Amino acid sequence: MAFKVVVPQMGESVLEGTIVEWKVAEGDRVKVNQPLVEIMTDKVNVEIPSEIEGVVEKIHAQPGEVVPVGRLLCTILAAGESPSAVPEKVAPRPAAGPASSPAAAVSAPAPETGGRERMTPAVRKLAREFGLDPGTIIGTGPDGRITKEDVQKAASARSPVASMATAAAASKPAAAGPALPKHVPSTLSTAGDKVEERIPLAGARKLIAEHMVKSRQTSVHVTTFEDCDFTPLVEFRERIKEQFLASYGVKLTYMPFITKAAVECLKEFPAVNASLTDTEIILKKYYNIGFAVARDSGLIVPVLHAADKKTIVELALAMDDLGQRARTDQLKLNEVQGGTFTLTNAGMFGASASTPIINQPQVAILGIHKIAERPVVRNGQIVIRHMSTFGMSFDHRLIDGHTAVQFLHRLIEYLQYPALFLLGQP
Repeated sequence: MAFKVVVPQMGESVLEGTIVEWKVAEGDRVKVNQPLVEIMTDKVNVEIPSEIEGVVEKIHAQPGEVVPVGRLLCTILAAGESPSAVPEKVAPRPAAGPASSPAAAVSAPAPETGGRERMTPAVRKLAREFGLDPGTIIGTGPDGRITKEDVQKAASARSPVASMATAAAASKPAAAGPALPKHVPSTLSTAGDKVEERIPLAGARKLIAEHMVKSRQTSVHVTTFEDCDFTPLVEFRERIKEQFLASYGVKLTYMPFITKAAVECLKEFPAVNASLTDTEIILKKYYNIGFAVARDSGLIVPVLHAADKKTIVELALAMDDLGQRARTDQLKLNEVQGGTFTLTNAGMFGASASTPIINQPQVAILGIHKIAERPVVRNGQIVIRHMSTFGMSFDHRLIDGHTAVQFLHRLIEYLQYPALFLLGQP
């Protein structure tokens, strides 16, 4: 009986994903742990491996299709099954000729069927994004294979507007500001002197959009703001940052200190480290801190597991590692799962205040903003201090206003008097 490969559970808040690319085709022989298909969620791209050795019998979902958890992806005939068990429509791999080497036989292209097999998966994906039928594209590559340039040429030929879009994309230099998601084609439309660029809402951006809408529809969002005097930490960091870089090879930021303080506060206010269902309040007795990382394809939130068991140094090293791998799409699935509380630092981009959206199924998120010199009153005198504003959004279904304010006050107390936790346990 054929083995069924289904969409696995990819996190407690991930209910579906989008198929990016199949790594195999019907009729391919696969080994245990060989990647079968790549699926994109709003958190991370995941490769689904084969659990058995055998032959891919049938693929049941195509690239670009949104597939929910549990959906059948493909079936695999176990090793040892009779070749006749493979469906007749699956074309066998062409046999190598007398002069062919074994390597050449493995890499020989599949027979052409309507243009689909005459292009690489990347080129096929590009054609799909432009809405082109591969069978209508003239290939100029070796043996008539369709290249990326062939797809772009076919897209440009559809209309003068599409041609303008392709020419503009090829000629204009990289613009300042946020980059568009990769592999998302756009078109220009003109009406008189008005020019509009239309970009498909797809991929990671579409999934993030859906996740944000779900959070707003689920949680009763309220945001409370408080100012924090970072002067003691600024002075402490200035004294040790060069030595820290020389010793550990990473720059010391304020995020490890904020993370450490947040963990201590979560222990004191357990309702903030929780989730909520229709019938239960789930208080988490572990402390997994997510922190938002900006990247071209969209925001992602890697998770520091067991953050309460880490020192400031360990937090700094772990955040640097996760942040670098997040920006290069190298995170593993478990590294974006299981968060209990999230930090998002808009201050690194110059924001002085914001109202962040809760990362489901959590019940609170802390917005961190730029640290800047401001005039403040201390002991009846106007002095210059390094100040920042925190904005914590919380789910009012579970967290009352006084609890959120007390949590934020306690967090600021730790940061304004860092010895309270710097001298404590990890």
